[in-house]
Amino acid sequence: MAEQTQNDEVPTKAECPATREPAVRLFIVAAILIGFGLWCVVDVHVNKKYPWKEDGNISDVFTYYFNHGGAVAFPLMGLIPLGLAIVSLRKKLVADDEGIGYTCKEKISWDKVRSLDSTQLADKGILRLHYESAGGEKTLVLDSWKLQNFRSLVQIVEKKVPSES
Repeated sequence: MAEQTQNDEVPTKAECPATREPAVRLFIVAAILIGFGLWCVVDVHVNKKYPWKEDGNISDVFTYYFNHGGAVAFPLMGLIPLGLAIVSLRKKLVADDEGIGYTCKEKISWDKVRSLDSTQLADKGILRLHYESAGGEKTLVLDSWKLQNFRSLVQIVEKKVPSES
């Protein structure tokens, strides 16, 4: 009986680091873009393909610019999803008695939370917290696909905020 009451207790603090799945997708996109860029570098500079041709054929002009420009543009574009993946892996959401929020950002106190939308919790594992800020009403989306330790987070949020649905 004592074990059952310990499992039913609501935690007082939930630390939810980011899951790896969204970051893996971004790493794959980054690898593809950087790979295309390296392929263009090898074709243009190592294999000496795609020299400038003076015949005026639009296909040759497009091929020249695509491969020479792609050698620079693709790796630079690959840095964007790479940076986003690294940033997303470093995110951590903390919910405790004071409030809820990501580390290194302003914490939302529980008294500023106006409503809880749990209509998609059962289907998709998504909670929406509607809260007031200086700029008006905003929404904090809590997604089980993006956050670890989601069950204890839901328990804390449901204890602190009454559900509308």
